[in-house]
Amino acid sequence: MRRQLIGTVATVFGVVIALVVMQNIVMWKYFPHLDRMTTDFSAAYLQRELESMAASPPQVVFLGDSVLWGFYLKANQNAISILASQGCRCRNLSFKASSPPNYYALANLLLRYGVRPKLVVLEIDQRVLNPVNNAYSRLHPAVADLASPLLSSADRKLLIPPAQDNSLEIRLGRVASALSVLYAMRADLREMLQPVPDTLPVRHPTADLFEGEYDLTPLTDGNVGVRYLEKTVDALRRARIPIVAFMTPTNHTLLHSYIDGPEYGENLRFLQRMLERHGARVLNLDRAFSGKDFYDYAHLRATAQIRLAQILGRELPR
Repeated sequence: MRRQLIGTVATVFGVVIALVVMQNIVMWKYFPHLDRMTTDFSAAYLQRELESMAASPPQVVFLGDSVLWGFYLKANQNAISILASQGCRCRNLSFKASSPPNYYALANLLLRYGVRPKLVVLEIDQRVLNPVNNAYSRLHPAVADLASPLLSSADRKLLIPPAQDNSLEIRLGRVASALSVLYAMRADLREMLQPVPDTLPVRHPTADLFEGEYDLTPLTDGNVGVRYLEKTVDALRRARIPIVAFMTPTNHTLLHSYIDGPEYGENLRFLQRMLERHGARVLNLDRAFSGKDFYDYAHLRATAQIRLAQILGRELPR
């Protein structure tokens, strides 16, 4: 009886293992490559994208935040999806709350996985250089999970917040994620099946809604965002990967009373000088769009994304 019970348990255990292995193979091979990162993308999905890029190198990789990601828009309406539909082998690693520290971590991951595109395009948004911005000195959890071993101890201490919860439930979740790709990518799967709707556009945005978004303190190398922009560009330059950086289009019509002073312009010039000094080609698109092209302070409407695609398309390798 005991021997029979042991045999039954072993059979069940073997079936479970086989099902998990099969599930992992199916998820890894057949889960779609999305037009853009989901809101809460997982480390497993990011790893899969990096492995895919290593196997089939993209021509251009884009690193940006919600503007390049296409906030308020469908995934196929952002500039990168438009360029891809026109034949560019582009990959968009932008996400809603990205920032220069995330660019640096992603650049290290690209190099670690052997991804050597012909060009990397960086979006430079003054807003995320503001110390009160949530992404100013914090990595996205999925990026932190993958990139942590590649970063210095000083980088990890600054950019990765200490774990707030190490309960049994959290530890079991980590084990389950390591064993099951389906479990690890559950957030990606959920959002693919039931896309998270973006916040509805502000119908009549007023400047006071965005007070404090931009810090007009003179930028220096002490700014965390500036520091990691420099580190990102230097890492890519050492790998002989060309860089185009563009200043995020900004709605000066809306924000005139807050940002149209000498400090904002001088910070733009500081960034351009720094980026050019480190080998990047810089496009200043800060005033390239009119107020009617925006939903709010910086997020472009679909028609403006088409124009952004045209501008960036002229910079792409032939």
